[in-house]
Amino acid sequence: METVLIDTFIIPEEAKAAFLERAQQAQSFIKTLPGFVEGFIYEQRAEASRTTILTIAVWESEAAIEQAKRMVEQRNQQQGINPQQATRQLGIEFTRAIYGRRPY
Repeated sequence: METVLIDTFIIPEEAKAAFLERAQQAQSFIKTLPGFVEGFIYEQRAEASRTTILTIAVWESEAAIEQAKRMVEQRNQQQGINPQQATRQLGIEFTRAIYGRRPY
């Protein structure tokens, strides 16, 4: 069964451009990692002052996700990026969920 990582971000409108730029950089790297199947970004207008964005990445297995997390963390350290700090500074709310996926 494939494993799906779904991140939900609630973003203040003034932080949206910075968030999307950082997300694109991260996603360009993530797409190259072993076990990555596909990914999508979904955007919903929550209200005039904020946007809800879902990023959905499908992986071959939970082991592939764990390996990817380590590789992303290592890359962030090398580049001096602290995602948690950036998220707080931009006022972004964040949640993560992992699901199994199979066709119906």
